Amino acid sequence: MGIKSKKGILVGGGPINKGFLRKELGSGYNLLMAVDGGGKPLYDLGYIPNIMLGDFDSLPLQYREFFADKGAELFTYQREKDWTDLELGMDLALSRKIEEIQVFGGLGGRLDHTLANLSLLYKAKLQKTEAIMIGSEQIVTFLAPKEHIIITPFLDGHFSLLPYSSTVKGVSIAGAKYPLRNVTIELGSTRGVHNEFIATPVEIQIDSGYLLLIVEGLKHWPGGREIFQRPPA
Repeated sequence: MGIKSKKGILVGGGPINKGFLRKELGSGYNLLMAVDGGGKPLYDLGYIPNIMLGDFDSLPLQYREFFADKGAELFTYQREKDWTDLELGMDLALSRKIEEIQVFGGLGGRLDHTLANLSLLYKAKLQKTEAIMIGSEQIVTFLAPKEHIIITPFLDGHFSLLPYSSTVKGVSIAGAKYPLRNVTIELGSTRGVHNEFIATPVEIQIDSGYLLLIVEGLKHWPGGREIFQRPPA
């Protein structure tokens, strides 16, 4: 399948970009997890998850029974608990040494859930795991100190950098419409919002702090090379 690292795909119950999900499923994976209502889009696309997880307040019983009959492993939790289903799914994927985690259905819908889900990218980063979240129109990842990332540009796409720590120092952007060189962005600043692609790949580096990197406009994504590329350290 050409997988360079152990890849896990988690599908939650929020808005799904089915075209992007279909592409990632087709490229192969080591772990496929349906997190509660995320079982429905997997069923629609004809995929059987390795794991079903959640309190199942948003997945009808017939889907659970179908997947269980096909051999899916089931993890059931009470509805009243201290963690969201998606956090439990992320923890399980991390415990199984998945090195690259793609989360679908974690953005959009309830704002509190979206913000909480984005914090799971930070949790994964602290465990040296690369994680991204894919919504209906956006893809999000997390940058840590001394990190370098390249974005593949595409027509009508744009990107934003949002501080996740109080201060992010040494922020540099090359290859975009609005370049930056070794600047500091404070939490509460909108300086990194809405940058635009031109013809060249965009390179981003930071020295210290943590950043959310958000790429918007997935409906215009033509496919081909991965949107995020992380050069060897």
